[in-house]
Amino acid sequence: MYFHPLHSPDSNLIGYLLADLDEQEAIVIDPPPRQTELVLALLTERNLRLCHVLRTHVHQVDAADCSPLCDRTSAQLVVGESAALPAGCGRAVHRAAHGSRLVFGNEVVRVLSTPGHTPGCLSYLWRDRLFCGDAFDVGSCGVGDSEADPGAMFDTLTRRLFTLPEQTLVFPAHPIRGRQVATLGELRTRYASRLQYSRDAFITDMSHRRERRPGSRTGAPTLPR
Repeated sequence: MYFHPLHSPDSNLIGYLLADLDEQEAIVIDPPPRQTELVLALLTERNLRLCHVLRTHVHQVDAADCSPLCDRTSAQLVVGESAALPAGCGRAVHRAAHGSRLVFGNEVVRVLSTPGHTPGCLSYLWRDRLFCGDAFDVGSCGVGDSEADPGAMFDTLTRRLFTLPEQTLVFPAHPIRGRQVATLGELRTRYASRLQYSRDAFITDMSHRRERRPGSRTGAPTLPR
């Protein structure tokens, strides 16, 4: 197997290239902007065919991004069922549902619907690794991001992500406190204070935070202190 993080210092975004070297097939998750040539070079270096470009989420402001990697390869773009994409995207887009599976070589990626940060968020589970985008960006629900839904985020964390094994390795779309990986057990402990009360209490807390900090979210996700 081949696993290569793609960290863009300019945008502070992290994408991930995964490949089955025996079958020479690959996927890329959340490729950062301006990293197309790098990804193509990595594919060429190991003679890999890119099967899928997986997006964990697409914001309304960058919905026009249909992934230039799909233009340069035969890869299919994969997004959530509710993800925003322009009508003139110009290619067949696969809208993945919760529980579906994506295959590359002999490897399988399980699709999880994880709304909250945006309505169409997906996470991808491969072996013991979870690629979750901004699923843990609780801060976005508290500072006025119009796409964020605190209730959906509470459900995603408590009913879906935190039901996975504690040793699951979490790979986000932005560094978490400067780190590019954490265990799910570690994150569960850090979020315990936020999630110990009811769903309604969580929504109320996020609403109060929004009132105190008007405006849109900026920067990378943070964890509760």
